[in-house]
Amino acid sequence: MALGFWKEKLLHWAQQFPHALYLDSCGSDSDRYGRYELLVGVGRGNAIRSWEELSSSQGQWLLGGLPYELKQRFEPHLRQTNTESIAFPEVAFFVPETVIYIPKGESYLYIEGKYPDWEKILQQETQPAPQAKPDFQSNFTPSAYLDTVGQLREHIAAGDFYEINLSQQYTAEVVLENPAALFQKLVSISPTPFSAFFRFEEKYLLCASPERFLQQQGRQLLTQPIKGTAPRDTNPAIDEANKQALLDSEKERAENVMIVDLSRNDLYRSSEINSVEVPYLFDIQSFPQVHQMISSITGLRQEALSPFDVLAHTFPAGSMTGAPKVMVMNMIDQYEGIQRGLYAGSVGYFQPNGDFDLNVVIRSLIYDATAQKLCYQVGGAITYDSDPQAEYEETLVKARGIKQLFGEL
Repeated sequence: MALGFWKEKLLHWAQQFPHALYLDSCGSDSDRYGRYELLVGVGRGNAIRSWEELSSSQGQWLLGGLPYELKQRFEPHLRQTNTESIAFPEVAFFVPETVIYIPKGESYLYIEGKYPDWEKILQQETQPAPQAKPDFQSNFTPSAYLDTVGQLREHIAAGDFYEINLSQQYTAEVVLENPAALFQKLVSISPTPFSAFFRFEEKYLLCASPERFLQQQGRQLLTQPIKGTAPRDTNPAIDEANKQALLDSEKERAENVMIVDLSRNDLYRSSEINSVEVPYLFDIQSFPQVHQMISSITGLRQEALSPFDVLAHTFPAGSMTGAPKVMVMNMIDQYEGIQRGLYAGSVGYFQPNGDFDLNVVIRSLIYDATAQKLCYQVGGAITYDSDPQAEYEETLVKARGIKQLFGEL
């Protein structure tokens, strides 16, 4: 049977479990480093809600998410007094009872753990339910967002920091009749290499992320920050011009190299001396809604350190904070006025041998079925050269896939 058939059936089967993670590379050939075309894990219990429990649970499959506010575990002097939109525990992981995966370049399903009921999987109904259109409201008015960019530029001029990621959050009250079907529609609009459907009890993530946060294979570490965005266009000539303009932009290159330097510094803390390298700098990758500037940084993990030590040295992704990292995390809390929750955090897997792969949660919908609340968040890097109106419009470009999902484009 075709790969698309199995993906659809497994997605809707996984949704029925209280804990489920469905990772889909969407057939992308832009990711040079991914191991799986598809990875699905499900469970009915064995939830992990604290960093201590997660970091002591090595030697088995671990699937789930790291909310952005986990940063306070690694920088205890950070203080968070903002309200939560959709609350997750410190970590939201689980030990799966069944893991099913298809390695990159293969077409066979591999199974670990409890053998699934294939008859039940094949009988899954995959038709989407009618979906009401949410009335999203931002935590910023357009003028307030522009004013905030101006204030952040003043901080930069004063030497407080060099670059900061500012985002706005949209929320709506709505009932999602079939989150899996909505995710399926999202990735048909925005197929990206780090797409994820995640259920943690009554909370859901529908993620079409183009960005890897951190990967370990053996002792090889890899992080791939994105900084630099340009819109796609249906006119091939204009589209190519947009892509070239992104590559040639001094501002976008400056933003990217700042985060490359920050990411190199994060990896240095866990890597052997002289092992940190940048094999790809200013690599332009194209997705349905946007062109992105992506750089790749690698390092060789020190043998004495665990994968969780590496995470403690690098979380959250520098592309979602700015530089210097601790200072701007404080400023983000102050100026955004909300907790980010799973947005700007990460979802992914740890294998029994310690290898792991984690994305950056962007271009995503987060849903609380109990509160009937749906939200998404979009942002961008602010530097002294930022034009407030252009920065605001960039957030709208990044939201295109989600807006298209609900027929707003």
